[in-house]
Amino acid sequence: MSKATNILSEAELSAFCQQINMIIKAGFPIYYGISLLRDDATDESTKALFTQIYEPMERGMSFYNALSSTNAFPQYMLKMVRVGEETGRLEEVLDSLCSYYEREAAIRAGIKHAVTYPLTMSILMLAVIIVIITKVIPIFANVYAELGSALTGTAKVLMDISSFLNKYLLLFVIICLLLLFIAFIILKSPWGKRFYQNKGLALALARSRFANCMYLALSSGLDTDQGFDLAEDLIDNQFLNKRIQTCRQLVKSGKGFSEAILESDLFSKTYSSMITIGYKTSAMDDVMLNISDAYEKETDEKLHHFIAILEPTLIIVLSFFIGLILLSFLLPLLGIMSSIG
Repeated sequence: MSKATNILSEAELSAFCQQINMIIKAGFPIYYGISLLRDDATDESTKALFTQIYEPMERGMSFYNALSSTNAFPQYMLKMVRVGEETGRLEEVLDSLCSYYEREAAIRAGIKHAVTYPLTMSILMLAVIIVIITKVIPIFANVYAELGSALTGTAKVLMDISSFLNKYLLLFVIICLLLLFIAFIILKSPWGKRFYQNKGLALALARSRFANCMYLALSSGLDTDQGFDLAEDLIDNQFLNKRIQTCRQLVKSGKGFSEAILESDLFSKTYSSMITIGYKTSAMDDVMLNISDAYEKETDEKLHHFIAILEPTLIIVLSFFIGLILLSFLLPLLGIMSSIG
């Protein structure tokens, strides 16, 4: 596990919830189970974390307060644990949290793959283009010089670019890295988040998290208003948060939950209709879980579609550039050779 002073990763949180759930199902007091986990821990950071939880619980502190004192768990999980303790449904809450963080870990891994793969492809493509420009094009230029023919048109432009890169290659690489760093900082800023958080992939992911949050809240015995409280801690998407606040105000003003969902544009009309059915059949938690699954599936499809389009696009760009070089240098060269022959 990570150091106790850091928030644990989704995979670590899922494993922790699963371990505590197994302790509860086995009939052991939580603090006793924590002591067993501490004794079995193989690294010092994990031992330290379990010690931080065990010692205050041994003195009578609640599980929620013990977890809060470590600063290693997110607010959303802490609030859910408190709800579980207060309602006597801690086992169900931990089971749901285990599934939630396992799902979040899978989504994060999918997004990481979707970003890493095209980024690697782009870097490799750029490297190939730079090698062609700086190493291959000068060879053609030397051939033209030996034949006493001047470069013209596209060939001359490419040769000028080659000369520039050969002279300032290090500066070019530094500028590219600097631009990537600036782009990363901008995307992490509030302004940058406004640029992409209302787009399809980010919005679908946020909607999936909101639906899953409401499922956890409703299945734990909370009402919709308490679910909204949890969602505001969980959702890091300002566009969806505004819609959640709008929906909350509509419910407070007397609107039905499904009607408020539709008017606030939290979900599509199809999913809003599902909520209406769920409300009438007292199966709101199951409906929210189904909606979360649907948006998660939509997220996966968008990621795979993005990769499916980007890969051939990069290949086409690289092929076009290589073809441009061949046409710009080889065709005139063949003409010169035929005239000499």
